[in-house]
Amino acid sequence: MMNKVTNNIILSVCLVVGLLACSPEVKESKTNEPAKEAEVKQEVTSEQTKAVVLLRGLPTLNTVSSVAIVELDPESDNFGEILSEFETPDINSNAPLHHLYYSPIGRLYATSLDPLCSLAEIGLVRDATGSPIIKGVDCLDTNGQQVGEDIMWHSVNGTQYMFVTFMGGTGVDQADGGSIGVFDPQSNAIIKIIEARKSQVGEGEPFIMYPHGISAYGDRMVVSSTVHPDLATGVGNNIVIIDLNTFTPIQNIVVEDAKPVGFPSSPVEVLFVRPDIVKDVEPAVLVNTMFGFETWKIPYDEANKTFGSPVKLYDGVEQGTGVPLEFYGNESELFISHALPGVVKRYHLSSLPELVTSGPDIAADPGAHHMIFYPTQSGKQVIAVQNNLLNLGNGADNDPTDVDFIAKVNAHTISVHDLATSERLATIDFKARYKKGIDNVEGLFGSGFTHHH
Repeated sequence: MMNKVTNNIILSVCLVVGLLACSPEVKESKTNEPAKEAEVKQEVTSEQTKAVVLLRGLPTLNTVSSVAIVELDPESDNFGEILSEFETPDINSNAPLHHLYYSPIGRLYATSLDPLCSLAEIGLVRDATGSPIIKGVDCLDTNGQQVGEDIMWHSVNGTQYMFVTFMGGTGVDQADGGSIGVFDPQSNAIIKIIEARKSQVGEGEPFIMYPHGISAYGDRMVVSSTVHPDLATGVGNNIVIIDLNTFTPIQNIVVEDAKPVGFPSSPVEVLFVRPDIVKDVEPAVLVNTMFGFETWKIPYDEANKTFGSPVKLYDGVEQGTGVPLEFYGNESELFISHALPGVVKRYHLSSLPELVTSGPDIAADPGAHHMIFYPTQSGKQVIAVQNNLLNLGNGADNDPTDVDFIAKVNAHTISVHDLATSERLATIDFKARYKKGIDNVEGLFGSGFTHHH
């Protein structure tokens, strides 16, 4: 998997990691108005402080990948304790479950890097005593689509669908592969595969390649082009617009400026800013570029259904950050995670699609990635950040975390911070405590976030 091109990518990013490590410490952003705790404390249930996590077994430590429920209340005596765990030895240890998503009716799904189990439903239930447990993991039929990434539920002309991006498309051996699966959200049956390989469409025609991030508004869906699953064959630099009336791509938009690591920008997550997120907002698409270190805005003219020219809103090279990843939000703020040096930046939700700082940066750990929001038992509002980019590495080393580049962006921790001040309250080191990596975190039974992508 790791060949010369991959090594060049790793070397280039390592150089940037080194530059960031040697540069002055990233300063806290100036705030217009710091986030404030709610004046009225809501009653906190015990389940609100628990989370579902994807844990990665580490070969040299003789551990097995698993799905688990963990206590995340820093005020609890059993903070960091695994309350329920289901091991997944049958899923490729080098390509484990990767992302967690709840459907609108509360079913829990996971995408996976394993070509043979690229989409799964997780049995999150309550036992006879009412306690939450992980009952099992069922791999779903994707009709040959491989390497699942993001999931989105969206209604089109009155019918709801589950959309899933597959970076490997209908075969990881394809140099320009990638597809979007359209599923029945009730039966999980595949309805359609949206595929348009660059080598198989006409010159200048829109294509889908290495799809990852996904978001939608009305009858327009936007999908990012990130990187081939082998991290070697190719890197994308655009987003594709899908017409949901016909399930076909209609436009590619390049999102790229400087190349700080010498490779295409690799757009990763996208967020279609829309009225159900911000009332009366002027719709636009926000895009994080993983190798470009930037956040972009693409204006959207709803009346004409046209997209304007991309505008760069945030430059990580100038700000001393790299590898921006996720968009998350609560009722009042948007949060963007940056894997290097490991920081979450926060912005006023009401100011979108512009990025107006709403509070001090949250200093997490290298690999800052996914996050959830919840109250502690005392009612303090907190954010938990999963700090781990991706568990990949050289098979010859027999341990994904032993590769220098990967280790630099894999802290394998969850850090918990006070939302009012960004102060760190507690940290769980999963590698030290459980001899496992931490790939993802989501709130238990769908609690823990408001907006995701």
